[in-house]
Amino acid sequence: MKKLNYIALTALVIVSFTAIGCNSIGKNENADKNQTTVENKTEESSKDTDKNDNFETRGNSPRDQAIFEENEERDNTERDKRYKEVDKSKLNYDESNSSLTYYETENSFVGSEAGIPNVDNKKYQDILTDYTYACEVNPTKVTYEDAIRLARSVLPNDIKEIRNKYDNSTGKTHIVYSSNQGNFVLGLAYDYDESHNSGFTPNSKNDTIVGINYMKEITEQWRRTVARFA
Repeated sequence: MKKLNYIALTALVIVSFTAIGCNSIGKNENADKNQTTVENKTEESSKDTDKNDNFETRGNSPRDQAIFEENEERDNTERDKRYKEVDKSKLNYDESNSSLTYYETENSFVGSEAGIPNVDNKKYQDILTDYTYACEVNPTKVTYEDAIRLARSVLPNDIKEIRNKYDNSTGKTHIVYSSNQGNFVLGLAYDYDESHNSGFTPNSKNDTIVGINYMKEITEQWRRTVARFA
């Protein structure tokens, strides 16, 4: 049961990471103090919560954090191993663990309910969640150059970059690729403090990346494939 709770909670955090990027991780003292205050209040309120409540009613409670801490993948050992041993022929680019969709805006990719003007009618869904580093759950710390290398190790061999865009409000770059297997989006979240320093230049090879996620454009073929294996 703990494992199922972790998987479901991780999926929600990945969704949040996909849409809004990351906050500073362990560097901003004021943020840490604020977070401690919030967690203390949450812990007090959770005492009145039924022990059998699921994660959807409790959000980011101390109990949820305990589930995270008990899971052996929090340190990314298994995820790092997947990248090293990946076999692209066994990857399924038409599988998503979430029904939520995203669309492209002028500066970013956001959830379909965001209410921000979109640039076209295309929609996207999360894929390759086993290779996702969600910065609020299981952050990584690699250079931009190495993050691109990791992404290319799991995306189709024939990908070609179409465009990329940096969202200053979330500190995240999205790179759109075309491929014979569809159009893909790579999301790269920068270290918050680094990306908000004066003189920061996104997409530089030595920038620090703390989050990596993947999306694929939803097409009619995608829908037929998903329906066939549902």
